[in-house]
Amino acid sequence: MLLPMAAIAQIPVTDAATNASIGIVNNQLLNMNIQLKAVNKNLGRLITLMEKNNNDTSKSRKILKEELEAKKEAPAYVTGSTDVAMTIELKSKILEAYRSSKSTIQKLEYLDRKETREFLGFAAAAILDTKDLFKQCGDILNTKAIILPEERLKKVDGINNRLEKILDGLIAYNNKLSRTNAFRKARYTLIDMNKD
Repeated sequence: MLLPMAAIAQIPVTDAATNASIGIVNNQLLNMNIQLKAVNKNLGRLITLMEKNNNDTSKSRKILKEELEAKKEAPAYVTGSTDVAMTIELKSKILEAYRSSKSTIQKLEYLDRKETREFLGFAAAAILDTKDLFKQCGDILNTKAIILPEERLKKVDGINNRLEKILDGLIAYNNKLSRTNAFRKARYTLIDMNKD
């Protein structure tokens, strides 16, 4: 009879030790649960920040893409600028100077053929250069390359400077041949007067 009592007496001690172990485990689980809640809270904030960052990046990418697309086309203030108008005007002036110079040179009777041919070669080269420069201007305005509007205007201005040189060259060459012709005409007139 004592033996069954001894077995019964052991149960409460074992229960107390088990309860203590369970309490410690419960306490550890409670601490782990608190830590997991903190980690979950931090992960929630991190996910929110990452989503915000992703949205901001998407918006930035969209804005950058729009800006790049805008830089691929010349804005209206570039295509309608005085520089572009000057390019068109210079082209017209060069063509007019070519036509009038060609007509004038052919009427000058005291020039030899070599001088006339040289001028016509110079004038033809000037027209070809003008055509190429005018095409470059069109390409600058219509290219889909990323070029800032200010750079486009600078390039058009550079073309205008070259066109002005071509125009000045045509006019100067025409004036030179006209002076040569007038000098020869005066000389022949003087010679004719001395013969009489």
